[in-house]
Amino acid sequence: MSINQMGTLTWGRREGRYSRGRLTRLERLALVRNMAHLELIELGDLFRRRLGLLQPERALLEELLPEETALVNDALSLAKETHAEALLHHSWRTYLFGALLGRHAGLNYDPELLFVSCILHDLGIASDRDAHPEECCFAVSGAERACAHLAAKGHDTEKVNRIGDAMALHLNAYVSSRLHGAEAHLVSRGAVCDLFGAGVRRLAGASVDEIMLRHPREGVVDALGFETFRHLPGTRAAVMTALSGGKAPKTPLDRYGI
Repeated sequence: MSINQMGTLTWGRREGRYSRGRLTRLERLALVRNMAHLELIELGDLFRRRLGLLQPERALLEELLPEETALVNDALSLAKETHAEALLHHSWRTYLFGALLGRHAGLNYDPELLFVSCILHDLGIASDRDAHPEECCFAVSGAERACAHLAAKGHDTEKVNRIGDAMALHLNAYVSSRLHGAEAHLVSRGAVCDLFGAGVRRLAGASVDEIMLRHPREGVVDALGFETFRHLPGTRAAVMTALSGGKAPKTPLDRYGI
């Protein structure tokens, strides 16, 4: 993996014309390609489901929870301190959807690293943020803040860097598990599942219902500022918001009859 690949922390630290998470022309094309790749995956799932070839993943939510390590507790404490209730529920759903999708794909992922990356992945839009989305890429600024916080708590540097990359990468729309690891892949998959319903056909309706009951969706669009935030032009969030017409689906899971 190139450390300068789009979405990584090192990439986010570039200086000059493409600093603060602004994309080059080729990177914009790569982002659009990633979004198209997601749509192709959805089409494939639709056909497999209609043919009876798609077996949705089912699990008790307790089976998905990570062990209560110091790293997990420190991350959850930070999220509770900084996130509005709707944003915290979104972060939980991102983890649970990501974990279920990981099971469906047979991926070997680290529940601790996945949980920490998911529960903090939107730290850059928390109410007490130092930087604002119109000033820089919020995924990068949030990842930098999370890394600084967790490092100050004495956590392993390699783990902290993996968490930071997974957080910063999640706005790539699709993140390769081969290039960036299962955890980074599943943070992105969990987030787009919750916001747009991508991948939900792979999940059993009963499991989705349980997730939504424990972590209700009300207020998520406002909490994410999807229709209200002004993002720095040229960043991933600005490009994706423009391509979606500035609107998020109110009930994305209904799209698939779940």
